[in-house]
Amino acid sequence: MASETKSLTAQIAAILSSDKNESSDKRSLASTENNQNSNGEYQIVELSQNELLVEFQENSPKNPPNWAFSKKFYNAVVGLFIVLNSGISSALPSNAVPAIMQDFHESGDQQKVLPTAVFLIGYVIGPLLFSPLSETIGRKPVLLWSFTVFVLATLGCALAPNWSSLLVFRTICGLAGAAPQTVVGGIYADLFFDLRSRGRAMAMYMSACSFGPILGPIISGCSVKYGWRWTFRIDLILTGVTWLALLFTSETFGPALLKRQSAKLRKDSGANRYFSRQELNLDSRFTPMEIITRPIAMLFFEPIITSTSIYIALAYSLVFFYFQAYPIIFGVGVGAASSGFVALYYDIIYEKAKKLNKAWTSSPEYHRLPMCCVAGPCLTVSMFWLAWTAKSTVHWAAPVMSGFIFGYGFQTIFISLLTYVTDAYKIYSASALAASVILRSIAGALFPLAADPLYESFGVSWATSLLAFVSFACIPIPFALMRWGPWIRERSPFCQRLILEEKLRASGSNTPAHV
Repeated sequence: MASETKSLTAQIAAILSSDKNESSDKRSLASTENNQNSNGEYQIVELSQNELLVEFQENSPKNPPNWAFSKKFYNAVVGLFIVLNSGISSALPSNAVPAIMQDFHESGDQQKVLPTAVFLIGYVIGPLLFSPLSETIGRKPVLLWSFTVFVLATLGCALAPNWSSLLVFRTICGLAGAAPQTVVGGIYADLFFDLRSRGRAMAMYMSACSFGPILGPIISGCSVKYGWRWTFRIDLILTGVTWLALLFTSETFGPALLKRQSAKLRKDSGANRYFSRQELNLDSRFTPMEIITRPIAMLFFEPIITSTSIYIALAYSLVFFYFQAYPIIFGVGVGAASSGFVALYYDIIYEKAKKLNKAWTSSPEYHRLPMCCVAGPCLTVSMFWLAWTAKSTVHWAAPVMSGFIFGYGFQTIFISLLTYVTDAYKIYSASALAASVILRSIAGALFPLAADPLYESFGVSWATSLLAFVSFACIPIPFALMRWGPWIRERSPFCQRLILEEKLRASGSNTPAHV
């Protein structure tokens, strides 16, 4: 790791100290090629006699960040609904399980959590494939094929003839449904380069991530009286409409678009010398196994990913605890909605400070994490509040009020930490988000299995207090990242690769970045 970092530093230094005349010559070559091969959309840079690099022009309308607002908006909204569909499905059977078990003659406390648990197991496995694959072949192919499987598996759930087949289809739903949970965050990173727009897009993304599991039990609770299969039929209608909208979206991953353009130029010209930056870098940077295991590597060896994923996993698993009481779920929903308004207000404060050239506005830590510093204590307080008011001697309104604070806390933690991760890892954000999905899905799958023994052993008050103490231990995480985040990013292999590529472009060099 240390040798890789030193190598990167040496490359950056060499680039910045390179001879200006040589850079000028390269730009002249690029200009000549541009006049012959560019139409204002792509530029062709001559690296050698047999290698021409295909890149976007500075303001190319083909580059996703430069798309028209309507095109960006459509892709962003469709991505939002894909994530919402996946989230709804994760907790969809919650209120239909008793009817399903009765129909299939199943019993037992461990059995009743399986329709949700096996779905979340799929969430653990899916990101290992989909997120790095989307950073290789593009976002749309991964989303389209995975969501097609998701729709078909949902149909399978609605038609399942027995308990075992239902669990198989739920597992497939989880595997395929993991793709939007990670890839859509990458789409927003592709479309929105400025921090303000990206932050707002990620706030919508995280709202869909957290509201989906809340809406799922409500849908099943309202539809189960018509038969449990209607729970999945309604979900099938929602996913089918979203799938049709997905057909008309566009590829947003810039390197994949450039790869397609270079292939088109090779075919049209008959000359096998047009390449994208991704094609020149891919073989030397990653083997197929490294691509697949990238989210796991980031989870264990990237301190930013590790710490934020732990906190998010805790908040996510606590949501399943709140499914135990419907009045509290209502409180969670309203509290989560309030976090969006608070985030917008903080965004206004940030923009004013940025116009005044405040030093702290240049740091993603200070842009994204202050909200999390407030939300963490709110989450802990809400848990203690619930623990000691969930009694028959206390009015029901008291624990319901704790749900408002909990909803604000967990939603704000999600938005703050995941937008921070997206800002830090940019084009690798899909893998970074996948690491988070893996850990929180493991927590979400295991928590329902441990809930009953926990409450039987400790009682409601002390069991909930135990969870509150765990959340209390996570409160320092955003404060630590604000203090040491820049230092950590400077030593991160993935962040260093991003820094190197930015230095390469800024210096006018066209040498591909290697790590």
